[in-house]
Amino acid sequence: MRLKIRMSKLENIKKQWKAIMSCMNCGDCGYAIRPAVGRFLTCPVKEAKGEEGWEIWFSRGMSVLKNILEGKLELNKDLAKYVYQCSECGSCTEVCHQTHNPNIVLNTSKWIEHVEVWDALRRDLVEAGFAPLEHHAKLIEYMNNPGMRNPYGESKEKKFEWVKEVKGLSKTSDVVFFAGCTEPLRQKETLINLAKIFNAAGKEFSIIDDEWCCGSIALRIGDINSVKENVEHNLEQIKKTGATKLFAACAGCYRTIKKDWPDLIGEELPFEVINITEMLLDLINDGSLKIPETNTEAIKVVYHDPCHLGRHMGLYDPPRDLIKKIPNTNLIELKRNRQNAWCCGAGGGVKSEFSDLALEIAKNRIDEVKETGINILLTACPFCVGNLNDCVKIQNININVLDIIDYIASKL
Repeated sequence: MRLKIRMSKLENIKKQWKAIMSCMNCGDCGYAIRPAVGRFLTCPVKEAKGEEGWEIWFSRGMSVLKNILEGKLELNKDLAKYVYQCSECGSCTEVCHQTHNPNIVLNTSKWIEHVEVWDALRRDLVEAGFAPLEHHAKLIEYMNNPGMRNPYGESKEKKFEWVKEVKGLSKTSDVVFFAGCTEPLRQKETLINLAKIFNAAGKEFSIIDDEWCCGSIALRIGDINSVKENVEHNLEQIKKTGATKLFAACAGCYRTIKKDWPDLIGEELPFEVINITEMLLDLINDGSLKIPETNTEAIKVVYHDPCHLGRHMGLYDPPRDLIKKIPNTNLIELKRNRQNAWCCGAGGGVKSEFSDLALEIAKNRIDEVKETGINILLTACPFCVGNLNDCVKIQNININVLDIIDYIASKL
């Protein structure tokens, strides 16, 4: 299986001509406030930038793309430095040309997928030699290093250290787990807790002997060619397990495997791809996983929707249904949730290249949690866990940011 990548100047954004030219410059992608549907502002980057905010930082920068397509502006390095400060959260798409009335759907609301437009621009910047930026280039270098195969610059062996601390894994199974890079290398305890949950349910899952990075970070940066070998290698490794179902605990891996891989290889995957929240919900619903009831007072928790899980993939109910199945737990919604949820700030390569910006965006989200008076914040993405936790530590406040996996494991 070979991936076919066509390359030509501005080839990618030219494919987005209809989307770019349909922008009316109304400004909703930066300013929309609609309390009736829980929409309070749109762009986390614009709000974090405050008074210095400029339109190319958020999706109203479509006017810049129009000028590029019309030959009035050329791609350049300075443009790249602005473009990569977008977290690609997709919040702008949720307000663009939308009526927010389920009975009134405008055709124009389907014209612009802002993340796809920004991805196209980033690909053209890479092809033109103006990207990746400094830290992004390092991530891709590490990802393709034969001794690493992860964007963190760690050895391949370290990525599999968590496996030595768990039991209940197999070489072949109907269900295979794609561990990704972030949790094995930065949040190992979450994977140990995942195995604990499966053991409690009496279930096994297989892992990939030689798993490489899924390619998410490189795709968001726009370097498609660097992902080619990783995708082909991982697909062959997954096939060896004989699995008919693959699940991922990382929202980025889940989005990349389920949505990006089929686009890259030009065909459907030979296995089903589901998220860990769907997997755990199935284990509870079929009676395999029994979480003990306690006599203690119910704990209130809030849930943060990861962008890659929510707006990118439309997965809003499974995480909530899962939390509601946990005994002695009451889910309280944040003011901005589901399609209107505020980004954590870590996505789209922002955390690695613009860490201060990522933390400023996270602060806005943590302030929202503080308003509820609840100190347990659950989510289903290692990047959200990491960046929100960094923000909490800097502010030295009493909020526990936990992956749903860790929360469930604490109940067993």
